[in-house]
Amino acid sequence: MQIGLFHSIQWPEGSDQRDRYEQALTQACHADAVGFDSIWLTEHHFSRHGIVSDSLAVLGHLAARTSSVRLGTAVSVLPLHHPLRFAEAAATVDQLSGGRLDLGIGRGYQPGEFRGFGVDIAEKHDRFAEALDVLQRVWSADGPVSHAGRYWSFEDAYPQPRPVQRPHPPLWVATDSPDGLAQCAANGWGVLLPQGTSPTVTAGQVKRYAEALAGVGAGPEDGRVYLARAAHVAATDEQAWAEARGPYEDFLGYADKLRRAQAGSDPGGRSPFDLDADLRDSALFGSPGTVLSRLREIRELGVERVMLFLHMGGLPHERIMSSLDLLAAEVLPVVRDW
Repeated sequence: MQIGLFHSIQWPEGSDQRDRYEQALTQACHADAVGFDSIWLTEHHFSRHGIVSDSLAVLGHLAARTSSVRLGTAVSVLPLHHPLRFAEAAATVDQLSGGRLDLGIGRGYQPGEFRGFGVDIAEKHDRFAEALDVLQRVWSADGPVSHAGRYWSFEDAYPQPRPVQRPHPPLWVATDSPDGLAQCAANGWGVLLPQGTSPTVTAGQVKRYAEALAGVGAGPEDGRVYLARAAHVAATDEQAWAEARGPYEDFLGYADKLRRAQAGSDPGGRSPFDLDADLRDSALFGSPGTVLSRLREIRELGVERVMLFLHMGGLPHERIMSSLDLLAAEVLPVVRDW
């Protein structure tokens, strides 16, 4: 089983942005040092929900400070990016990291982000599809490419540098819809599942993905799923919940507020942090033994990769570092053999 670290670098009231970045980078580098498999950064704009506005720039920085972890975007909001500029930025990180980039992409869900960039959120699905088509074409081509689309047009473009991983870094798509899972299965893209789902709902998503794989002549072993989960590890279950519950509930409340904001008549859509059941059904808060038990349940669903969200709102840096150390000492060595 592979365990990654998911990070959004939030900016709670009363905190300093430089301090938040330094703490986040320290946590990410520590995760690399103690044996995590990957580090994933999300992209957000114009709010305290996350101040990683350019995840690829931060991953380029981490490429120089880490040695073995995979570096991922979870996710880059593709409709907000010019696909040529995005292709070059992503390939640059792949070069700087020696081919360690995983490219997670999504359609976005926060109306304020689209409104801020002057993009109609109702266009997000079509923009996503066009941008993804452009990315794959320019990365697969052996020379300049021209494109005349609905949202972007260009002539004789040959983005540089080229990715180390050919034809491009592994693609992961944030989706849990039947159509989205089927598209991932058909194209060989990995699937990024949201963190707020209960085990029952996650089991249904994994089953639908397996059915989609079977529909294109592939087996479950051909699929790639990363499941996100909030996590905090302490000496006892009681301590873990006492430390993490408040900060996580504050984070969820703010995320929900942003999702519900309106852009004209169009709502933002489902947030990946929306809970479909009690918090205890999704959050991995507890002692090392409890967290191992919960990860075993996830593995039994057919999920082999989990990214853990530890840096939540006002949870102190020292407690996050302690959680990382407990995971490294008592969890990671066990799940490696699953």
